[in-house]
Amino acid sequence: MNEPKPYYSREELLTLLDYVQQKAKEETKLQVAECMLDYGIDSKLVVTLTGLTANQLTKR
Repeated sequence: MNEPKPYYSREELLTLLDYVQQKAKEETKLQVAECMLDYGIDSKLVVTLTGLTANQLTKR
């Protein structure tokens, strides 16, 4: 029997997984920052603690 060919190579899958992991981390940071801002924490402190840029915060 012939085995079906994979849609992605191992390298492509690793690249995709890394991309998803990085996006998930960024989304989590944004959610944390949003909560901090909702609680009235100064935006400069939020930027410092989350490692996000002020520009990333204002996009949301």
